Amino acid sequence: MLEPRRLAHQGVAISGELDHAFCDRLAEAVIEITEPIVVELRFDTAEQGRRVMAGSVSTSVLIPCQRCLEAIPMVLSAEFKLGIVWSEEEAKSLPKDLDPWLVDSDVADVVEALEDELLLALPLVSYHPKDQCNAIAGYSTGEGPAEKSGKNPFGILKPLKNSGFNS
Repeated sequence: MLEPRRLAHQGVAISGELDHAFCDRLAEAVIEITEPIVVELRFDTAEQGRRVMAGSVSTSVLIPCQRCLEAIPMVLSAEFKLGIVWSEEEAKSLPKDLDPWLVDSDVADVVEALEDELLLALPLVSYHPKDQCNAIAGYSTGEGPAEKSGKNPFGILKPLKNSGFNS
């Protein structure tokens, strides 16, 4: 826990590595966090006296391929610029280049904000390139089971069609 407003007033810069044991939500979203989480933070006061935390966060993870379920190595990185606000009303008045960081007390969990940025950097869907994926082909161009047996699975509905049944 840090005091972001005090750090912004003092113009503090912090850099280092974050132990991924503190990032439970990220650990649940990926197969494995494979590299340390590298963090660079700059606290400052911007125009109109707004307190700001800007910086970057990055790490390497393994995420599942949604075709074959094998691991895909991926670098997650995010740059951010957060306006430190007390309330939702204050958040609405931030300029468009600042995302709100709601800090309703003197101290805040910076790790949670950094973890949010990494979670937002995850892709919505993840696939290996087709030539590297071990997925079993899901499409067939040959005969299907109905063609092999000679039966049409919708044949039972044919009498309804011929009877003029309309709903």
